[in-house]
Amino acid sequence: MKAVLIKTETGLRGSTSVDHDAWEKFKRRLLTLKPGTFLRMEWAKPRNGKHHRKLFALLTLVAENSETYDTTAKALVAIKLVVGHYEPFIDPKTGELLQMPKSIAYDAMDQDEFDEFYSAAIDGVLRYILPHIDKVQADRLIEMIVAGWA
Repeated sequence: MKAVLIKTETGLRGSTSVDHDAWEKFKRRLLTLKPGTFLRMEWAKPRNGKHHRKLFALLTLVAENSETYDTTAKALVAIKLVVGHYEPFIDPKTGELLQMPKSIAYDAMDQDEFDEFYSAAIDGVLRYILPHIDKVQADRLIEMIVAGWA
């Protein structure tokens, strides 16, 4: 079960009717569990969705202005590498040390970490990937891209 919950004055409730139904079902299930029953649980505080869209607008900006990183998927990998958001990885065939990009999924990175990643991503893009675009122009273009999605 996955659900987005909101803390209210009377406790937790689902953020939508579907989330609320899932939460109520989970609470009922808790009441029926026998002592000693194991339950795996994960939780995360959702990130700012508008900020997440700005990152994807940045990826679009890179893809539209780079011959090398001409898709958002390539742009995301390039940005992760330029900001150092990767783990060292040994190629089992060659023994070569590679860089495996880490996830930026909602459950892999909280908002504070995402803020740092986004700031480093903007700096890295402007310094290494799109050095012909300045910060003011990049911010304006990103806002235009986001506005076009509305």
